[in-house]
Amino acid sequence: MTEAEIRSALSSRTLPPEMAFDALQTISALANDVATQPAARELVIRMLAAKDLLRDDFHPLLDGLIRSVGLIPYADPDNARSLDDHYLMEAHRAPIPDEEDYFFHTLQLQIFRDLVAGRNVVLSATTSVGKSMVVDAVIASDLYNVVAIIVPTIALIDETRRRLGRRFAPTHEVVTHPTQQTDFSRPVIFVLTQERALARKDLDKVEFFVIDEFYKLEIDEKEPERSVDLNLVFARLAGQGAKFYLIGPHVSGVTGIAARYNPVFVPSEFSTVALDIVQFDLPEKGDARKEKLAELCGQLTSPTLVYCQSPPRATSLAEYLLEHGNFGKVASTRAAVEWLRREYPEEWILTKALEHGIGIHHGNVPRAIQQYIIRAFDSGEIKIIICTTTLIEGINTVAENVIIYDRRVENTGFDAFTFRNIAGRAGRMRKYFIGKVFVLEAAPPDETMSVEIGVGLQNENTPAALLLELDEEDLAPISRQRVLDIERESPLSMETLRLNRHVPLDRQYAVHTHIVRDLLNLEDALVWSGMPKPFQLLKVCEMIHDHFDGYALSRYGVTSGMGLKAELDRLRLAKTFRSYIDHRVANRAFYQSVSESVEQALKFMRRYVSYTFPRSLLAISNIQAEVLTRNGRETVGDYSTFASRAASLFMNSSLFALDEYGVPPETTKRLKYAGDGPTTLREAVDLLFLAAQDLDSDLDPFERSIVEDLMTTMPPRPMTS
Repeated sequence: MTEAEIRSALSSRTLPPEMAFDALQTISALANDVATQPAARELVIRMLAAKDLLRDDFHPLLDGLIRSVGLIPYADPDNARSLDDHYLMEAHRAPIPDEEDYFFHTLQLQIFRDLVAGRNVVLSATTSVGKSMVVDAVIASDLYNVVAIIVPTIALIDETRRRLGRRFAPTHEVVTHPTQQTDFSRPVIFVLTQERALARKDLDKVEFFVIDEFYKLEIDEKEPERSVDLNLVFARLAGQGAKFYLIGPHVSGVTGIAARYNPVFVPSEFSTVALDIVQFDLPEKGDARKEKLAELCGQLTSPTLVYCQSPPRATSLAEYLLEHGNFGKVASTRAAVEWLRREYPEEWILTKALEHGIGIHHGNVPRAIQQYIIRAFDSGEIKIIICTTTLIEGINTVAENVIIYDRRVENTGFDAFTFRNIAGRAGRMRKYFIGKVFVLEAAPPDETMSVEIGVGLQNENTPAALLLELDEEDLAPISRQRVLDIERESPLSMETLRLNRHVPLDRQYAVHTHIVRDLLNLEDALVWSGMPKPFQLLKVCEMIHDHFDGYALSRYGVTSGMGLKAELDRLRLAKTFRSYIDHRVANRAFYQSVSESVEQALKFMRRYVSYTFPRSLLAISNIQAEVLTRNGRETVGDYSTFASRAASLFMNSSLFALDEYGVPPETTKRLKYAGDGPTTLREAVDLLFLAAQDLDSDLDPFERSIVEDLMTTMPPRPMTS
């Protein structure tokens, strides 16, 4: 039989016994040739998906092929007939706690051996290959006392924390939040975003670090902030001698670090699942794609991810499916739906969709609800998630199907690299051997991609924010001259520029000029600490709007410094987030729906008030402090307290931190406590667990289920007498 005939027979499940031996013989021939082994591996996976078609006496033959193509985790140890088979299985046994019967496949074993030998490794491989399992094995090897894992999102922090907590909580301390401190009395695993890593002062002991989604080390010209921070983390940790393991989707090359760190670069097409890709080539405009989406969602019975380009698109698709699809109400999400109706306006599309078994996952959905949706999807409570790149890039889900509705991210067409990354979310090792990908528009043309790591490939376009933070020996000659030019021309000190690295230099200079020009009149408005008086908050809000964030604020309907102050005051004084959201909905633009207004309010709270505003406020604080000090003032402003309060949406910061652990702020905001409340994350967890044990507390069933889930990865501390 030919490869095509085998695929066709397996796909149609028409492989009679008399043809099965011929098929296995063809696969064996392919497996014995290095050039055709990937094709053999794919056919073995497809054969596993149709194993019930084989006679029992053929199973040992298939098992031998599984081992020969390196898919050791799929092999049945009971079918290891020879001594060589037993040796092969034992050589691939993974040293992972509570996973005595887990075996590496051959690529994982190769990477693990390189890492324990002390080599730096860059692994570029498909989504389903199990790159993170190698991290756990390295931790279990006890080679390193202090490990750092750098992930791109807070959602990935929680997913990684849960995995590591289950395996290493008895032996290691897992640190994820800025409030957590460690004395290094036992091995430590830091799980951090790049921003959190740069903010910590205790990473000098890191001996081994991992960067997940390493392709983000290439400088993003449109939004360079996060890629600059990631490069700084890499430079800091690698520069202190820590070994590294960079992992990400398949690319053809990596440049910028070979000369200094000599990493082993492993670009691999190795996969543990096969993909069936169906292309429809439907037009971008019109309803043809929506109709096909509704048709597919009605036919598919297994877990399905629907990728779309943006949150507004997710809303429109959910509305279309609810109107044109046959989605009845489901009992499994009832508790979550009732909670959402209490905390948010009933018209919010997320609530309506969940009521009918459809999840929505994007950056405007509250973090705790995102985590609930993933848990509900993985447990089978819902079968469909409409998502953007927030779910596609990094979060592991158990999905058999991926429907690619758009071939864009926001309004920009994506390339073959992004397409492969999205498609790679279909299928799951040991669960769905064959992932099914339905591409509604034309797929992008196939092309290779190479990652250029910014810290190692400096030129005239390298962001100044990166150069100013690098050590002298890390600067290229052209960068060294650029830094000297900035130092000579800047009206602000290099220290202030470094502290404000997230703000472009010209905007910092504009604020400096503003303050210097009118220092006498501004002094009373600028010199404050703790909580500002109304006129003081108004002045910094005007500076932030006029010099830093005016364009960004306009997208939230905020058009002046006074408008920004008003929104901050409303949020700060609101007894509940629901009351603030209701105010935004009541005063929404005429063209906005209630659902759109809810998501705009959530986005403003999370992305602006909790993230961008504190950074901008601290930048103003740093600039005014330098100007006033230079002008002989003994007292200067310090806005750090107010910035910290804004970052936690004016809640107790330790309780707000539980949001990252899947507990909604709406829940923790209602907890009763004495004085100022908990001061550490652990105290906040204990307060939450105490409320959950109190049958008279006002936690509803949905909230209690969330607390029970948290207890599985962060057990309550023993009660002391």
